[in-house]
Order: sequence, then C-alpha cells, then structure tokens
Amino acid sequence: MFKPVIVDAESLKRPQPPLPTEVVNNIFKVFHGFYGNLFLSKFSTGEVDAQGGDAGIVSARQIWGHGLREFDAGVVRAALAQCVERHPEFPPSLPQFVALCAANKPREVYRPAQPALQMSQQLKSAYSARAREINERHARKAIDRKTGFVDLPMSLDGLKAAIANAVATAGGDEAAELRRLDLMFAPKEIA
Repeated sequence: MFKPVIVDAESLKRPQPPLPTEVVNNIFKVFHGFYGNLFLSKFSTGEVDAQGGDAGIVSARQIWGHGLREFDAGVVRAALAQCVERHPEFPPSLPQFVALCAANKPREVYRPAQPALQMSQQLKSAYSARAREINERHARKAIDRKTGFVDLPMSLDGLKAAIANAVATAGGDEAAELRRLDLMFAPKEIA
C-alpha cells in the first residue's frame, strides 16, 4: 500500500519545480545501462499510454522528477557515479538515490541572520591601535619575565639593586651584598 506523503509547511511556502524531464530520462537511461531490464521492470505495468510508452514507467519518471526536485544536475551525476560502487547488484530505490544525492549536495556556508553593525573606519583604527598597544605590552612583559629583566631607576640605588639582583640570581646572599654596597657608598666623614 501507499504511505501518505508528509509535507511540511516550509515546502508549501516555496514549491520547487520537478527535476527537468531530460535529467530524469538520463537517470533512467543510465540505470537501464547499469542494471538492464531489472530497473525498468520495477515500474513496468504493461499498460500503454497515448504516446506509446509504458504508463508505469512514465509515472515513475514523474515521481522521480518530483522526488529529486531539490538537487541540480551536477549532484545527480555525482550520485549516479556512486551507484556502481554502492549498489552493484540491484538498482537503488528512489529513497536510496535521494540519500546519495543528499550526500553529494554541496554544504551551505554559514551566514549570520542579520548583517552585523558597521563600524566607522576611524573607530576600527582606534580599536586596532589599542589592541596593538595591549599586545606589545604583554609581549614585552613576557620577554622581561623570560629574561629576568627588572626595571630599575637610573641612580645609585638602581645600581645597588641591579648588583643585588645579579648576586641573588647567581645564588649568593643579596642582603649581605646590599649591606656591603651601602657601606662602600656611604658618605665618608672628613676628619
């Protein structure tokens, strides 16, 4: 028995025309070449229509044209090429062939639902400059951490701190070194 056709509201809004007759005829020719009368015998009724063709085959071509309406000729050709590997002994049914076509249909690219808000070139430039400053500052900090750089004032106290930092890095006693430096640079009393 026939199953009822399920139609969704989306397909009713924008009906698509069936696949062109020449494309459907080509499908039937290729399947007849692949599988011989095994394919056509599935649809043959023996009733002859007004044009002299088998009514069952004519009806099957119309149904296949309607069932494949969402695919273009390139997708159908790609699916036909796969039939030899995927269905070597028996011809595919319409649902099996639709599945092959769906697998060969190009994927749609994501498109945002609404266009993004546009930003002026001046604002883009300002954001880009700010982002570059932040990236450069983070890069400098990372290099400083990696190399052990310490920002010191350009004074005698800065020199003492640099020497103490070098001693500490080398594994020495930085507190003792700072005391020694304080004594060395302490103002001397004139007698």
